Amino acid sequence: MSANCWPPQHPGWNPRMSISISNTKGLLNAPGENNCFLNSAVQVLWHLDVFRRSFRMMSGHACMGNSCIFCALKVIFTQFQFSDNAALPSDSLRKALAKTFADQQRFQLGLMDDAAECFEKMLLRIHFHLAHPHSEDACTAQHCIPHRKFGMSITEQIICECGAASEPFSFTQMVHYVSTSTLVSQLQQTKSPCNFGSVLRLASSDGSELKTCPGNCGRQNVHVRRSLTNSPEVVSVGLIWDSDHPSLTHINDVLRAIGTSLSLAQLYHSVPDPHRADACPLQLVGVVCYYGKHYSTFFFHSKTNTWLSFDDANVQELDPYWESVVEKCSQGHYQPLLLLFADPNSVPVSTETAHQNTFILDSSQYTGASLGTHLRCLISKEGREGGGLCTLEVILLGSGSLIH
Repeated sequence: MSANCWPPQHPGWNPRMSISISNTKGLLNAPGENNCFLNSAVQVLWHLDVFRRSFRMMSGHACMGNSCIFCALKVIFTQFQFSDNAALPSDSLRKALAKTFADQQRFQLGLMDDAAECFEKMLLRIHFHLAHPHSEDACTAQHCIPHRKFGMSITEQIICECGAASEPFSFTQMVHYVSTSTLVSQLQQTKSPCNFGSVLRLASSDGSELKTCPGNCGRQNVHVRRSLTNSPEVVSVGLIWDSDHPSLTHINDVLRAIGTSLSLAQLYHSVPDPHRADACPLQLVGVVCYYGKHYSTFFFHSKTNTWLSFDDANVQELDPYWESVVEKCSQGHYQPLLLLFADPNSVPVSTETAHQNTFILDSSQYTGASLGTHLRCLISKEGREGGGLCTLEVILLGSGSLIH
């Protein structure tokens, strides 16, 4: 699939909604820290305009003290906006992740982990902090950034030609995963090389998902139909590789398969508004890559209309063209692991239902939630982007303590 099938630039982006190039900073990763996977996830969240603008409006949340991912991410975002340093530490967030997921032995200090899974887990924890006590599977909170902007509400059903249908199965996912081998194979078979959504759908419903007719007709090769019941404004596609050391040929095949726009009407069998989905496809804005036990990120800077490269503390400006990212990945043998597609006209979530106060949860009731005795967190004053700062000093008094 040629990268020329899509416009290399994003004329639909509104510069007023994006960040200044001066707010673009690297993140530190000292020897032995292995923070590159986390740094990539943080750069994605910061450069996704709709997440950054929505997150800045939030202050009240369910706080987990010194394992609070919300507070730690607030600190980093504040530093991104106001610090004069070219590279910033992500230590507080790394420690909060380690404490939160200690029981699962994930994201532990000094150990390498997966950037795509870190990104997904962070979204789910932000849901926990913002929308508590709403569940992950059925969150209706209008201020929940992950579910309102990222969550894909999907219904799966087996429908046979004979008319028999299985009971629908509904769930929500933050990342749509697909095998790179299957993606390349489907690309080679498709007759519509510029239709990335259709290739993704075929790759996601390959022969391994063929089912038996739920009725009694005897058919064995019935496909699972997936319907999207909402309209996410950011779609994350996770690419699953068969090897940590694929051939350059396979890497180049995958890079050629990646499209710079994505129509949800092509990815799913049905969507709420297929005409709008086709007329206003999501645009590729970010790619997280892996090579040699190291992660790096490319992101499209919507204000300067330029692709940027983030390799921990090192930030490099490329040009407006996706081909430049493809060339850099090919030369460096980078494996794309996570693709970010976004709506250029996305607006922040509503804050009407958001928590007005911050409240401390009992750590004994939540996994990895070890409360400390003292916490300082920086929040954006009145939730306004570009607003001043106030420092909130909290003395934790115990279960259910309320921060005013």
